[in-house]
Amino acid sequence: MWTYAAGISADIRPASHGQWDTLPLRNGYVWRTAIHADNALSLNLLLESFRLNDGESLYVYNEEQSVIYAFDKRDNRDNRLLPVESIRGNTVIVEWDVPAREAAIPFMISNVGYGFREARTGGSIIPLAAGECNVDINCPEGNRWQREKRSGVRMQVSYPDKSGVRHTRLCTGVLVNQVGEIKKPYILTACHCVSTEEMAAGTTVRFEYENETCGTSSTSPVQKTIAGATLLASKRDLDFALIELLSDIPENFHPYYAGWNLSPDAPVSAVSIHHPQGDVKKISTDKDALSTSTYQDNELKCMANAHWLIGRWDVGVTENGSSGSPLFDPEHLLVGTLTGGDAQCSKWEERNGKLIEINKPEKDYYSKFSYQWNTYEADSLSLQSWLDRNNTGVKKLYGYDPAAPFEMPCDTLSHIGRNEAKMLTTSGQWGALTGHSDKTRTAFAERFTNDSIAQIIGIEANIAKVFSNGSQVRFSIWTGNEYPVTEVWGKNITIAKQYRNTSLQIDIDGTLTVTGDFFVGFGINYIPVDTFAVYHSTWRMYEGISALYVQENGGIWKPLSDEVPPAYISLAMRAIGKFGKEKPEPDNNKSPARELEIVQTGNGNIYTNVENHSGSVVVECFDVSGKRMQVHEINRHFVILDAKTYLQIHLNISGLPYGMYILRVKDSNKIHTGKFIKQ
Repeated sequence: MWTYAAGISADIRPASHGQWDTLPLRNGYVWRTAIHADNALSLNLLLESFRLNDGESLYVYNEEQSVIYAFDKRDNRDNRLLPVESIRGNTVIVEWDVPAREAAIPFMISNVGYGFREARTGGSIIPLAAGECNVDINCPEGNRWQREKRSGVRMQVSYPDKSGVRHTRLCTGVLVNQVGEIKKPYILTACHCVSTEEMAAGTTVRFEYENETCGTSSTSPVQKTIAGATLLASKRDLDFALIELLSDIPENFHPYYAGWNLSPDAPVSAVSIHHPQGDVKKISTDKDALSTSTYQDNELKCMANAHWLIGRWDVGVTENGSSGSPLFDPEHLLVGTLTGGDAQCSKWEERNGKLIEINKPEKDYYSKFSYQWNTYEADSLSLQSWLDRNNTGVKKLYGYDPAAPFEMPCDTLSHIGRNEAKMLTTSGQWGALTGHSDKTRTAFAERFTNDSIAQIIGIEANIAKVFSNGSQVRFSIWTGNEYPVTEVWGKNITIAKQYRNTSLQIDIDGTLTVTGDFFVGFGINYIPVDTFAVYHSTWRMYEGISALYVQENGGIWKPLSDEVPPAYISLAMRAIGKFGKEKPEPDNNKSPARELEIVQTGNGNIYTNVENHSGSVVVECFDVSGKRMQVHEINRHFVILDAKTYLQIHLNISGLPYGMYILRVKDSNKIHTGKFIKQ
């Protein structure tokens, strides 16, 4: 919790303040008033008696009009309150557009929040907010948390003091998943952030408030905020509150509903995603096992053993404003929310010629999700009845992505194992084999065979080199049989130098459904000067057709196995999603895949018979990991068996290492597959 704005009571109404003008082009009227507060760092508003009619609009913006909040009748609430998030600066303009001057006055501005502390608000960067040791969520440390980050929200909470004047504090919350198909906009946070219905009604939440890339100071210009909520459950001695937003979350906010884990076992490591001092989204990591503890301070006495203790953060810290933020276990499941602690950025002081750490990023306390669940039976004091409405007894629920058609851990598809060694090879005179080089290759793509439906939600690249000023790269997914043909998804990204020698995960912001073979890769430019490369597998010790295809100077694609000398390697890239879980809908014009009977002759050769083939016939061989292997066709001819005509294809497999293989024969309207073992 972090109070950054003091409340000033007001009574500003269109009937007594501001100026009216006509709108001749729109055949209507506009009322405007400016609110100014000397030396204020930011201003926020609370409107009462708010109710707009058809054709009416309300706008709140700064003098530069770089930040604009827009409202209409869809923002009407039963409590007739409208909190407006802070805008940086000491002046805001309120504008009410109406079709008729004699319209009833639908609101009054009853409170102005005077920002007296530095905070990052309204999409603009204000220095001296979060401590320097905090790490942006879009830096490499946050790479594997790109879905979970979308569940974290910054909260601005209007709360009354003893005299009734409303001040403003900043906290963090998390959008949390629920058992069942219906997903409501439930935000979990700390009770010391939101403890009454009045405070919930005066709350605004902001989604996707983050630096666009690591090492930059630019956020999205779109203000993705929702105003107003209702309090569902809270308990002070467990320091949690569950609120429901009063509006559905738009798709372009890219929400993610965080999964959760009720296990009482201490996580072996943990990650927190939060908004320290209202700053853009940060990530903190503790690589050590957590322990059970009890939280108490001068104002809050919590239940014994109801908190997880972070002994010391390994990456980042938390600060005021991080309260209520989620704590995730290694399965990326929610296990707690932040109550408080002593974490802070380290400070060093030289003493007797040695640097001594005088402030240490240690001791944070997170209220246990398992205690919040049903320690108290009443609906207003527990989470169970809200997150498991039918009391199914679920103990673990994975996160839900509205943009993806599945709710479970994702698969990854790659031709390189997680623990397999990776390398980078130089190319000729300069550069890398899988990046910028004297070969002027402009695109690289890894081929994946796919006989069912692939549902792709992202890709991952294991990056080896990045230019010192950042690299401009386009990541893509193509479809095609022999070569990449059609780009079905692409995203241009500026990659910061911090990603050198690490992995980068890129979300698709939806689900890409692909039938048939597909390619995952990237494209690069040579002007302006750049340096970029992705790792590849170690050199394969057998003859095979490389899964890696390259494009030179924007020309034709070819596999690296066609190089002189040939290169049998795979690109260190992964597809993320679900693969091979569903079969494609039948095509009435095509026959289903058929099982091949494969006969081994004992002299290093095999043959197979293909019935009712049509058009040209293509033969491919793959190992069990999906890598395409080289087999030599000896001949093909027609044979008659049981009064049926077959195309018999003879192949030499002597060049294959021992193991199991998949043979695939394709013609114009069907696919035949079969397995054989090279002994």
